[in-house]
Amino acid sequence: MVVPPVTAQPYVLEETAAYAVVYKPPLWHSAPLKGEERAGDPSARILLFWYAGGYPGVLEIRGKNPHEGGILHRLDYETHGLVLFAKTQGAMEALTRQQREGVFTKEYGALSRGNREKLPGFPPAVIPGPAPFTIESAFRPFGPGRREVRPVVPGGGGKVQKKIALDQGKPYTTEVLEMSPREDRTYFRLRIRRGFRHQIRCHLAWLGYAILNDTTYGGGSFRDAALALRAQGISFYDPESHGPRNYRIAPLGKGGIYPE
Repeated sequence: MVVPPVTAQPYVLEETAAYAVVYKPPLWHSAPLKGEERAGDPSARILLFWYAGGYPGVLEIRGKNPHEGGILHRLDYETHGLVLFAKTQGAMEALTRQQREGVFTKEYGALSRGNREKLPGFPPAVIPGPAPFTIESAFRPFGPGRREVRPVVPGGGGKVQKKIALDQGKPYTTEVLEMSPREDRTYFRLRIRRGFRHQIRCHLAWLGYAILNDTTYGGGSFRDAALALRAQGISFYDPESHGPRNYRIAPLGKGGIYPE
């Protein structure tokens, strides 16, 4: 299923009695911060509250955090693409279980011109080879206010904190499905099963390919304010029929703000 992916407003790509697949534009929040009550403020640009305008019951779903309602996963403020909502408590529990089991997958497209500046705190990294390959690491908070993250690997050097973030006791994994040059930039098609905050942004910067417009991780700027990172596909099993469901929007570089 392919539709025009980049708009100034969210839209519902698909909706059933159990779930909804919703497009989040760039420069929108996925969900409110804890204690943030702005459901009646249309200028807040919070996807959860936008969807709740048509389906208020999504706010009553008990998910990972009480203030996030039925949202299954977040996208960064600058990132655009597909977000999955559960519309019933049973669907939330079934889809959350799929997340834990690694069968709920998310595909991303990203563009890079390479790192525009050298950032501190990264251990040495070597690209394993031509795609497909995987990037693996634990994570640690980094910088003022712990606003960034850095990869942690055994023997990677640097100051490692006692508490690091792991994926069920193992490193977080980013699968690089495609890595191809496009004039003055490189296109990546990536997949994750369970993600950590800034995982893809940090992993690509670690390899020397910070995402365009990602000033946090050394990507510089290009064309406009949107981050060149698109959540362009999600795959899971229908919580009611148990059949496979795959949703796609046009890949990054086609029909959007970063043309071929």
